[in-house]
Amino acid sequence: MDPKFIPLYYLSSLAGLIMVAGGIWLLYKQKIYIDKESSQVTEIETPLGKFKTNIPALVLFALGFVPLIYPIVQSSGFAEEVRIMGNVKASTFPVQVYAVIKSDSLLENRDFSLLVPVLKGGSEEYKIIYIAGSIILEDRVDLTKKQNEELHLQAKEIFPARARSFEPAVSPKPAGF
Repeated sequence: MDPKFIPLYYLSSLAGLIMVAGGIWLLYKQKIYIDKESSQVTEIETPLGKFKTNIPALVLFALGFVPLIYPIVQSSGFAEEVRIMGNVKASTFPVQVYAVIKSDSLLENRDFSLLVPVLKGGSEEYKIIYIAGSIILEDRVDLTKKQNEELHLQAKEIFPARARSFEPAVSPKPAGF
């Protein structure tokens, strides 16, 4: 989330608070609205009883919650994030890729993408860990090298070393045995 929007969120919350408070004040003052068609006072029945009310004040009160709550919902992702992307080729699956609090499990050779937060006051370096079966590899990435909030890693190949077949050193059978 871009920090330049934070003042707009404060302004929106303030406007919503004023609308809600104004609606409550108008309801409290009991400004009566007479319906022009029926010449009747508008009444609303609630579990607490009947209220003679001003519909515009009630609408102002209800609509005030939209700008009041919208910034709260949008501010859930206030931390700046960087997408770390790369490619993994392996002979053992699944391959798990970790970067601090995000991980991705790959069931085939393919690209991965991890959206990670940029920690304020912390290190600008992440440790990327690749786990494929019993093989564990790691890379270190420098977040200062990001471009357009993305960081592309070089392709990683994870293949176990060729295992030699076991050939025991056994003496040949003695003659007559």
